[in-house]
Amino acid sequence: MRLRILDTGHRLPQRLALAAMRLVGRTDPDPVAKLALYRPEFFGRSWMHFIEAVMRGPSEWSDAERELMAAFVSRLNECPFCVGIHECTTTMLSGSSMDADRLERWREADFESRIVAMFELLEKVTLSPKAVGPSDMAPLLEAGLSRSAIADGLNVCFLFNTVNRLANAFDFRWKSEADRIKLARGLIRIRYHVPEFVLR
Repeated sequence: MRLRILDTGHRLPQRLALAAMRLVGRTDPDPVAKLALYRPEFFGRSWMHFIEAVMRGPSEWSDAERELMAAFVSRLNECPFCVGIHECTTTMLSGSSMDADRLERWREADFESRIVAMFELLEKVTLSPKAVGPSDMAPLLEAGLSRSAIADGLNVCFLFNTVNRLANAFDFRWKSEADRIKLARGLIRIRYHVPEFVLR
């Protein structure tokens, strides 16, 4: 259900920021940004800091690999908005080397073994969380992943298990294919960073 207040209920500083985003990006601002800027002191400030750290902070995973994980988890959660955006960002960042279209049959695709091992855990955490245990770490370590890389992958999983639910609950969508591409390009350009003064 789309809440009108998330489109029109922002305070003046946030309204001005959204207007600037609309002008610079030549499309409506990302619905996630609109949500974050509504009462940012309650939710958006800490949330946007977390998103930036998870998706663009220091990590053994590349930006494109984290975008691929975002698309993967979003597919598991059947979130059309996030699937569309993050498959697009994956393709833009990686070219043909990490084709997100292969996610539909990821076990049969030729992804690197460390990505497949991470996908196995992300799928289990997302779809069967009660079944996850310490033994699930062994295949990832055997695939050459460090503990910090595993933690970073799980952070992407946590992030999108939350964002997917918000996107589906609030009916996030893009207006057209051109709009989807603009939103994806915008994320790549700003690297998930929202200026601090906007989040006050």
